[in-house]
Amino acid sequence: WDQVVFVLPAFEVRMGTRVPGTKAELLQLLGTGDARPFYGTLCPRCQAPTGYGRWWALPPAPHLRVAYEVPWRDPWEPFYVGPAHGVPPFDERFLQYGFNRISQCHLCVVPRPPACELHMAGFRFAVLDGAFVVHRGFKEAGGFHGGREAELHRNRLLFRHFRAELRQRYPHSPRHC
Repeated sequence: WDQVVFVLPAFEVRMGTRVPGTKAELLQLLGTGDARPFYGTLCPRCQAPTGYGRWWALPPAPHLRVAYEVPWRDPWEPFYVGPAHGVPPFDERFLQYGFNRISQCHLCVVPRPPACELHMAGFRFAVLDGAFVVHRGFKEAGGFHGGREAELHRNRLLFRHFRAELRQRYPHSPRHC
């Protein structure tokens, strides 16, 4: 387990909706349209490797457990929990909006490395059942601050450079970003 990060499926709930405390409550909200996968309308492929259909179909479990493993795919931006030691250091050049979940784990006390770097370093991604994260409010086009596009453009260029650096940092890795 020293080279595994634990993925928490991410969701959005409609503003004004109570944040679900259990998977059963979340599934009810999904059924009524008051919840959906995080970035489900803006960037479905950014969270798709989590395997939401597979996760929803799992039978109820009394305890937190690893449900299944999934391979990393670009442009997956998973929310994850990882070991405190042994992971590559966080690249502090990534600031503001865009590529931030590829470049930082929002759940961790210590910033985490980009998910694609974990992939190249040989880490595995295990999706947890019995745990999830929720964002209040649906992410909608046009609902972002004015500087978002400039931040996104800057971080997109930085990420391209970062991927080239990874090929030098992990020259023998059979994986790529």
